[in-house]
Amino acid sequence: MIRKLEGAVVAVLALTLTVFTWSPTFASTSNKVSSVPLSLRANLAAVPTGWVPVAYGDAQVSVPATWDVLTNAWCGRTLPPIIQLGNVSQSISCPTAPPPPTVQITPLSSVPAPYRNGHPVMLDGISVLRGPKSVASVSYFVPSLHVELSARGAMGTRVIDTLAASPRTVVLASGAPPVVPSSWQSVSFAGLRLSVPAYWPVNRTSGASFGLGNPCEAPGVAFFVSGVTLSTDQHLLPPPSCGKEAYGYAPQPPVNAVQVDSGSHVQFRVTLSFSKDCLKLGGLTACPATSPAYSILVLWVKVPGRSKPVYVSIGLAGNGIVARTILYSLQAA
Repeated sequence: MIRKLEGAVVAVLALTLTVFTWSPTFASTSNKVSSVPLSLRANLAAVPTGWVPVAYGDAQVSVPATWDVLTNAWCGRTLPPIIQLGNVSQSISCPTAPPPPTVQITPLSSVPAPYRNGHPVMLDGISVLRGPKSVASVSYFVPSLHVELSARGAMGTRVIDTLAASPRTVVLASGAPPVVPSSWQSVSFAGLRLSVPAYWPVNRTSGASFGLGNPCEAPGVAFFVSGVTLSTDQHLLPPPSCGKEAYGYAPQPPVNAVQVDSGSHVQFRVTLSFSKDCLKLGGLTACPATSPAYSILVLWVKVPGRSKPVYVSIGLAGNGIVARTILYSLQAA
């Protein structure tokens, strides 16, 4: 992916973020309430100056901006240092296997066998289980964040040392909802209403664009400009022209933003699984996506009086409080 888009291109694409048609999957995995202690959530002090936070599920680490990030595919152009999020498949067009990642985050729901006899140690204030000693790498299982972390070399260890809970854990945590600041603006669309910062631009469009998030980056990872996009998704827009270096793997800085899609032409270019454990918000039923779990939270929202769901996508950045406030401001219009 290109690391930066020309300003004019960004301005146009920011007004047309939307998606195509697909059938969502509802998983039994609960993503309604986080069990992560509040004191461990989204520790901003763990992001060194000049590095970029990279979130996956309940966990977040930070990497130098020069690193590459692998999400769901590899096409043969990426070299270490690499952070790999989850399991990455190799494109059939690639003649060689991907290089080993410098750091890898793998979601796990139970304690793997190599860690069951380990004693808990503290890593930046978080209790972890250390894996078997190895000359080439170090690994930890993090029970509270439901992930395994592994690293190679001194820089990989430095990245793991930035471990924190992700903003997603703040957004979906139990507890009282935040108070919406009086300065925020209220936005109504497709039978629902939500609140967002007053300075955010609000764009209304009928065109469904190429994907969710930055259309010239890995889909579904992060938004690229703060604002609100409200789309009826009545027709498709052509894929963006990103240049020959598009679709690389530069880290995407997380951004607070909101996108609401209400039409029939909806496709996020990622496979979404939604939790059966849904939230009740002001007369709405909102089911959070459990996968993918990067820096955008997608919600399947049932609105009273509408036969089809509305999809609300919220950017997850900073300490998660902005996104949590937006989530809990959702209500039937």
